[in-house]
Amino acid sequence: MARVNLREKPLKNGQVSLLLDYYEHGKRYKKLLQLYVNPADKTSRNSILRNAYDETYRQALLLRNQEEQRLIRGEHDLPPVAVRDKRASFLEYYDRMAATRNANWRSVHNHLHAFTKGTLAFGDVTEEWVARFQDYLCARLQAVTVRVRMGVLTTCLSQAVREQLLPANPGQYVRKVRVKEKAPKYLTKEQIALLTANRTGLPDWFVDPFLFSCHTGLRLSDVESLTWGDIRATGQSNAGQGRLTIVKKQVKTQEEVTVPVSPHAAEILGRQRSHFQGKPKPAEVVFALKSRSQTKRYISKWRALTGLDFTYHSSRHTFGTGLQTAGVDINTTSKLMGHKSLGMTLKYAKVIDKTRSEAIDKMAAYWG
Repeated sequence: MARVNLREKPLKNGQVSLLLDYYEHGKRYKKLLQLYVNPADKTSRNSILRNAYDETYRQALLLRNQEEQRLIRGEHDLPPVAVRDKRASFLEYYDRMAATRNANWRSVHNHLHAFTKGTLAFGDVTEEWVARFQDYLCARLQAVTVRVRMGVLTTCLSQAVREQLLPANPGQYVRKVRVKEKAPKYLTKEQIALLTANRTGLPDWFVDPFLFSCHTGLRLSDVESLTWGDIRATGQSNAGQGRLTIVKKQVKTQEEVTVPVSPHAAEILGRQRSHFQGKPKPAEVVFALKSRSQTKRYISKWRALTGLDFTYHSSRHTFGTGLQTAGVDINTTSKLMGHKSLGMTLKYAKVIDKTRSEAIDKMAAYWG
């Protein structure tokens, strides 16, 4: 299979010249790109020099990719890729794909339209444009979210290449945002008790959903959309009482999650059911939550009342960490959290490992 290597040729002035090194029809070629970089700029403290180095390399990588695509098509006697119309709207193409995808795609849709002011042709989707869009996201979102959103865009671009709307994926060689793993912000059993005891001025419509998330791991979006039809009777619990189970498609991932309802969560459901006259209909929502802005305002008020540092999403982290603290195996924890991979669940195990190590250190200090 054709392969094009990007190489550096040292120059007397300390710079390096970037060139392509490849074989075609059994003959070796070295193609100078007329692009030059200073190796020291790669790790320079001067951001201007560092960015200039990165931009030059991005241009070189794009040229490398284009040359490799040419060789591959030549090996298989394929005609050159003909982009149907460089003036065609990429936004319209993206929106057609996003219409059947999850919330991540809708979020990227919003950012794309804001960044481009509603106009973007296929011919304008270059590696430089993708890099600028990533910078735009970095200024507004956390690094881990930027990685997810850029993954969506790259998927769309790859599909466009398969449909011969683009000659190559311009996002393939854009340097990905580095993500520093943060320990999840969760609440302990004692802190949950403190919250429950200090809720002066906080309405039930806000407190009950938060505590329910602590005991089920549901995200705010899933609690907002939870209906009585998502809660099913599934046999008996260990206490001999009727067991309820949540079976719900998650808003964020569109993946189904199954969570048996604990006694604490069942008690909250009982309070919600008492607000209805007779049996609630399957399509009716369980919690009558207000706006997100009101929810955030009450979170801030609760933090002031208790002195605790948490967000609504801390309730989900509380559930995951609680499962690991209780000794639940990592595979079961992952399924109950609705994670797609174990890697997403391991952060909870790491928190518990750190807590256990700190406990041993405290005991060692006690014994001297």
